[in-house]
Amino acid sequence: MGGAGSREGNIRGDREIFDCPKRAVELSLPEILRQPIGHPRVSPIAVRTAGRRRPPAIPCGRHRAMTGPAWRPDAAGGVMAGPAQLGLRAKLSVIVAIVVVLVMLPFALAGVAYLDRQGRGEAERELRAINELVRDLVDAHHGGGGSLDALRRRLGEVVIGESGYIFIIDARPGADYGRFVVHPARGGAALGEGDERSRTVIRRLLEQREGALSYAWRNPERGEEAPRRKLAVISMHERLGWLIGASGYEDEFNRTSITSRNYMIAAVLGMAALLVAVLNFAVGGLVVAPMLRLQRLLRTLSRGNETLVHAENEAGLLDGICRVLVDSGGFRFARISLCNDEGRAAEAAWAGRAEAFAAALAEQDAGGEDPALDAVATRRVVHLVDPTDAGPGLWRAAQAAGCGALIGFPLRHGERVLGALTIGAAVPVDLDTAGVALLRELAEDLAFGIASQRTACARQAAEAALLLRERAIEASSDGVFIADVTAAEPRLLYANPAVQRLTGLPREVLIGAPTGALSSFDAGSLADLRAALATRRDIGLELAGQRADGTPFWCECSLTRVGGDDPAAAPHVVGVLKDVTERTLYLRQIEHQAKYDALTGLPNRSLMGDRLEQALHVAHRHRNGLAVAFIDLDHFKLVNDNLGHGRGDVLLREVSLRLARALREGDTAARQGGDEFVLLLPDLAGEQDGYAVLRRVQQSLADPIDVDGRSFFVTCSIGVSLYPRDGNDAETLLRNADMAMYRAKEAGRNAIRFFTVEMDRQVQDRLEIEQELRQVLERGELSLAYQPQVDAGSGRVVGAEALLRWQHPRLGNVPPMRFIPLAEEIGLIGPIGEWVLREACTQARRWLEGGLGELRIAVNVSARQFHELDLAERIAAILEQTGLPAHLLELELTESMLMGDAERTEDMLHRLKRLGIGLALDDFGTGYSSFAYLRRFPIDTLKIDQSFVGAMVAGANAESIVAAIIAMAHSLQMRVVAEGVETAQQQRQLFQHGCDSMQGYLFGRPLPPEEFSALPLLRGQAG
Repeated sequence: MGGAGSREGNIRGDREIFDCPKRAVELSLPEILRQPIGHPRVSPIAVRTAGRRRPPAIPCGRHRAMTGPAWRPDAAGGVMAGPAQLGLRAKLSVIVAIVVVLVMLPFALAGVAYLDRQGRGEAERELRAINELVRDLVDAHHGGGGSLDALRRRLGEVVIGESGYIFIIDARPGADYGRFVVHPARGGAALGEGDERSRTVIRRLLEQREGALSYAWRNPERGEEAPRRKLAVISMHERLGWLIGASGYEDEFNRTSITSRNYMIAAVLGMAALLVAVLNFAVGGLVVAPMLRLQRLLRTLSRGNETLVHAENEAGLLDGICRVLVDSGGFRFARISLCNDEGRAAEAAWAGRAEAFAAALAEQDAGGEDPALDAVATRRVVHLVDPTDAGPGLWRAAQAAGCGALIGFPLRHGERVLGALTIGAAVPVDLDTAGVALLRELAEDLAFGIASQRTACARQAAEAALLLRERAIEASSDGVFIADVTAAEPRLLYANPAVQRLTGLPREVLIGAPTGALSSFDAGSLADLRAALATRRDIGLELAGQRADGTPFWCECSLTRVGGDDPAAAPHVVGVLKDVTERTLYLRQIEHQAKYDALTGLPNRSLMGDRLEQALHVAHRHRNGLAVAFIDLDHFKLVNDNLGHGRGDVLLREVSLRLARALREGDTAARQGGDEFVLLLPDLAGEQDGYAVLRRVQQSLADPIDVDGRSFFVTCSIGVSLYPRDGNDAETLLRNADMAMYRAKEAGRNAIRFFTVEMDRQVQDRLEIEQELRQVLERGELSLAYQPQVDAGSGRVVGAEALLRWQHPRLGNVPPMRFIPLAEEIGLIGPIGEWVLREACTQARRWLEGGLGELRIAVNVSARQFHELDLAERIAAILEQTGLPAHLLELELTESMLMGDAERTEDMLHRLKRLGIGLALDDFGTGYSSFAYLRRFPIDTLKIDQSFVGAMVAGANAESIVAAIIAMAHSLQMRVVAEGVETAQQQRQLFQHGCDSMQGYLFGRPLPPEEFSALPLLRGQAG
């Protein structure tokens, strides 16, 4: 109230400025009191305070006005104005108080000063007498030769008030200067001890030496929190050099003076308060209170009407009225309850102590006694000023909110009750007859304001909804048009911009024109649209057309009848055109992609399967033959790897075109995937007809293909299966053609192979071996045979080569060349090779422990094993597990393994050498022999292939090659082992050329470990 009142409608002198609709009128306070309530110059509906600023918008919902206590009850229970509106009553009270204080203050001050002086003089005399007594005691003690402790005990018996005491300070110059000779708590303490306050007081005493010293002092040891005035009387004992003093609090000596002073002050204040209260009661009760009450209500009405004018929404209006009633009206609380659709009142806004009132009602279970409910139900004002007027629960709730009176006004607009306004006043007089009349008028204005706000909101919502719908239709991506179907030829009344975008026709041309103006639709679609409009029914149809620029489009049209009481005779039809061009084109594209290869445009595997099934039915019905050819481009992977997939795709597209041109009409070329194609050749009389077509295909690919200025020569391998000879169904024919294609690749590529039964048997055999090989380790069907290696000079067995054997329970002894390449191809060579290593090392360890001596065990390593990054770690683990010394293990590698990445190969070989094992190069001279690699790699042994050994007997060239290999190996510090030694002549020749070791059937076939141990050569060594 104080802040708002200072801005809006302040009392200036005794006048108030009111801003009326017709003119501004300045009225004095007495004039306002003389005007009747309904006088037009002060009508509460028209009055608005000058300079009122527009209040801020308040969001919708329930709001609680956050207000301060602008009005407060006075001592009599009424309401007095706040600081910003001190009226005559307040001014008189202040003047009386000031006069009383000014008159009585000098007397009170003089009396207080006199009493203080008297009290201090009395304390000083008493302390001085005690000081004199102490001097006498000190003299007597000193003259009698008594001890200092006895003096201290004697002085400690002297009582000064409640807390006073005797002290003696050594004032003689020297080390004891300032030290307490006698003190009840600090005897013997030096000047430098204690806090700063103590040291300051001691220094002042030593400086003054004689007389009285008053100072402020607080003794924490006695629990004192605030300083008190203390008085010390001191005198100097010149002969002893002691400063003798007696101290005590002043208020412990002059209690009579202090009591008299307090009584005097209380009497003056009481007289002043009594005079102020009497005058305030007299003036306030008879004159000022009614004037303030009426002035406050007028101001409340003024601000209430201002709130009605400036409220931006209903929530802001309700919240503003509640705040005005509490802030400006000084009422305890204000509540506004609004009726819902069922007619029940619910609280919508409040201010002041409304929450306390509502909580007390709920606690008393007296919700049914709420004046708001009564006002809504009876449609009358509910005025409660006495406990007998209300139920006990309601009255206790009123008291909890600090109210002595309640009033509820129904908010009526015409015959409709919108809700109720409930006001709580501190005292009943605040709701006198004049006040109730003014508040009733405010309630009527509030009801009118609520209705106006709701009407304005409804109108704005309707306008916004219409505008929103119009903008939505205009912004819609779907075309919307309205057609008048009352005429023989329907006419277009409206078309949104999307119709123009869809059809390519300007809106200006379409609006007002007949439906024939939609000329971009094709004739069939336009006829369907006219027929659908003529039915005046809700219907959907699909339309197609072409825009002026030639681009086709498709749309879905949904027609809905609108307007009129009879739907069957509706005068208008709304059409919605949804553009489905992209979806239609996408579905067509999806359909094409589902059947054709995206890169080449040829039929894909799915479409080929359908055509093959149809061709088989036709061939079966007409007893004709057909061929299925599987084509794979030779070395196409090199093109992709070296030139990139982009150039590879160009090559594939050109190959596809040539395949299609080489075929007959009715034949089908399809892309199977990658560089594989399938040809379907129906209506064949025999194998020769199919061969002729396939030769044309080969010849069409023989010409070079230019890709980015580079010429490529493409060849292909073709496998063919014939119906009905090689199969009666599509799956069998395709599988057999694929099998024949792989045989063409094995034959050297660029070949045509027709399927044979032998091919199928080979494939079946491979499948069986592969299936059984996957379980060979679990079944324990593998074993090792050992072929001895003997020293060429002594004939002693110096080692053995471990050779893998597979004994199958059904297939018998499976040769290594039959299953080892397959194991390497399908990735099983890794676990098999690791088993071989572990088994060979274990057996070599047994021979060593059995007394056969140190036999070097040679184990073949596959290419896949050698390229595993952790090969060295695995071998090290096997050696550790079996306990075999590393120098007794030799790994045999082929030349092809060492080719390729020389850096990586060299790193792997050195890692193996660091384990201490030997490395042998197997089948030397049959592969990619490189002397540079021999010099670079840490090879220990060269093994001469048995083909060179076997040819030595027949010709001198082979013997020269063997001699050269041995000489080269020895020059490189390598051992030489010759394989395949079967005759004594071969043995002699190798010995003559300096071969180190030999192995072959001459010395022993590969044997199981038990038979190997029983060799005569080994028995002789063991003995």
